[in-house]
Amino acid sequence: MVSAPSSSRPASAGSRHSPSEEPETSMFFVAAKLFWIVAAPASLACLLAVLALAARLAGRRRLAMAALWASASILIVAGATPLGPWAGSLLETRYPARPPLPAEIAGIVVLGGALDTDRSIAWDMPVIAGEGERIFGLVELGRRFPGAPIIYAGGYGGLGTVEKVEAAFARTLLEQIGFDADRVRFDDQPRNTIENEARARELAGDIASRPWLLVTGAMHMPRAVGVFRGAGWSIIPWPVGPATLSPDGPWQPLAPGETLMVSTQAAREWIGLLAYYLAGNTESLLPD
Repeated sequence: MVSAPSSSRPASAGSRHSPSEEPETSMFFVAAKLFWIVAAPASLACLLAVLALAARLAGRRRLAMAALWASASILIVAGATPLGPWAGSLLETRYPARPPLPAEIAGIVVLGGALDTDRSIAWDMPVIAGEGERIFGLVELGRRFPGAPIIYAGGYGGLGTVEKVEAAFARTLLEQIGFDADRVRFDDQPRNTIENEARARELAGDIASRPWLLVTGAMHMPRAVGVFRGAGWSIIPWPVGPATLSPDGPWQPLAPGETLMVSTQAAREWIGLLAYYLAGNTESLLPD
């Protein structure tokens, strides 16, 4: 059983958050964050453009042209072709959007990412991020299963420390929209999907005898399912917030800004799937 509501407030609300420091997990987390700062399509294109300028000023004309062409190619492929949306659609359509549910479930696990923690801190109010549908999924399923325990995994996914993490703002938002936040066990520690599962397992107790509903972004769902099922969970995926245009036509031509965002998210998830598989965190590259 999940812990009693009296302990549902995030431990870090109003205090400085310091993530758990298991060395292997911490190194994986930091390495992934640093890698993505450079490898995100827009970041990589900008770095190559800067390299092109520096090479041109240094008289390295061939290097400048090569870097400039590489920068332009990344932006064209990621922002003006259907490759990224198609890759994202493969992940988002992996599981049905609203699957049939059993009459009884063990509980509901909602992965963080619904709120922008940095902006929420800056404005001292909950600020919805790109996948705010995770909160709405929690509310919908929580009302559909009024007796089911709910775990909200909402730590800080950035580098460094912050005064408040997503879990604290998620509680505030749920209270503002009239949902009983005392039903939810807010976990303020996990920073990535691996830690989401490990912490949720500590709170959930029985993870195998009855199904748990797993709520996260549609494109992130395959990686989350791989981690949770690999750890022994009985999981029913409940994906929310698809980023692609539609299951049948994921690409919207003449919208390079939106296409670039979808391509960036798709690249991140496919790289994440590969990294998790190679690190042994999932049993297959594309989990069932």
